[in-house]
Amino acid sequence: MDEGATGAKVPRAASFVDLSDYARPVALWIARRLRDTNVTAPDVTAVWGVIGIVAAFCYAVGGYKYALLGAGLIQVKNILDAVDGSLARLQVRPSRIGRFLDSIGDAVIGAALYVALAIAVARERPIPYAAALAAAALVLSLLQGSVYNYYQVRYRQRRGGDRTSLVKERLTEYDRIHYEDRPLALGLLRQLIGAYNWIYGWQDVLVQRIDRWTAAPLMSVGREETAEALRDDRRLLTVLSALGPGMQILILDLYTIAGYRHLGLALELFLWTVALGGTLYAAAVIFRLRRAAVRESRSVNEE
Repeated sequence: MDEGATGAKVPRAASFVDLSDYARPVALWIARRLRDTNVTAPDVTAVWGVIGIVAAFCYAVGGYKYALLGAGLIQVKNILDAVDGSLARLQVRPSRIGRFLDSIGDAVIGAALYVALAIAVARERPIPYAAALAAAALVLSLLQGSVYNYYQVRYRQRRGGDRTSLVKERLTEYDRIHYEDRPLALGLLRQLIGAYNWIYGWQDVLVQRIDRWTAAPLMSVGREETAEALRDDRRLLTVLSALGPGMQILILDLYTIAGYRHLGLALELFLWTVALGGTLYAAAVIFRLRRAAVRESRSVNEE
C-alpha cells in the first residue's frame, strides 16, 4: 500500500467545502480501518447497494417507525457510498469499473427510493399525482446531481485529483491498455459505460451545453482561462455542492423526522423541495455564473 495515499478526491491544497460530502470524515475513518484488510471497494459498494434497497422498502411499507428506519438506513448507505471510493484510493486501487458500479448503483437505489416515496404519498393523495410528482423529482434530482458532478469532475481533473471520472464518459485508450490482459473486465467496463450513458447521458449532454452557454461571453473574446477560473472558484463549487446526492439524502432524513404526525405530507413536501426548490436553486447558480462571465467579458471590451 502507498503510505502517502489520503483517500481524498483532490489534493489538500485544492480542497474546498463540499456540503454534499459531509459524510467523508466518518467514511475516511472507516476506510482507514479497512485499508489493510481483505475488504475491497466493490465489497463495500455491494453492501451499501443492499442497504439502499432495504431503505427504499422501509419507506414503501409505510408508517412512521418504518420511515425512520429507512431514513437511518439511507444515511448509512450515504456513508458507505463515500467509504468505497476512499478505500479504493487508500489501497491505491481506484478503478473505472468501480466508478461506474457506484454511479449505476446510485441510480438504481434512487429509482427504488422515489418509487417508495410515491407509494407513501399515494396513501393520502391520488395515485397519478403521487406518481407524477415522484417521477419528476427523480429526474430532476438526477439532473441536479449531474450539475454537481460536472463541475466537480472538471475541477478534479484540473487540480490533479481523482481521475476515474470523465466529463464525457467513454471507453478510452487508457481503459483498453489497462484492461488489455483482462478481456472479461474490459467487456464489463464497456457494458457499464453503456448503461451509465443510457441513464445519465442526456443529463451530461444537457449540463455541458448549459456550461458552454454560461462561458460563451468569455469564449467569444478569447478569455478561456478566465472562464476556467470562474468554473474553478471554490465558492462556486461549495454552492453547487448543495445539489449533490448527500444533501438530498440529508433533506429527506429531516423531512422524515419532521413527519411524525403527517408523514405523507412531509414526504410530499420533500418531493416538491427536490423537484421545484432544487431546480430553482440550480438555475439561480447557473444564471449567476453566466452574469459573472458577461461582466468579465465587458471588462475585456472596455480595456
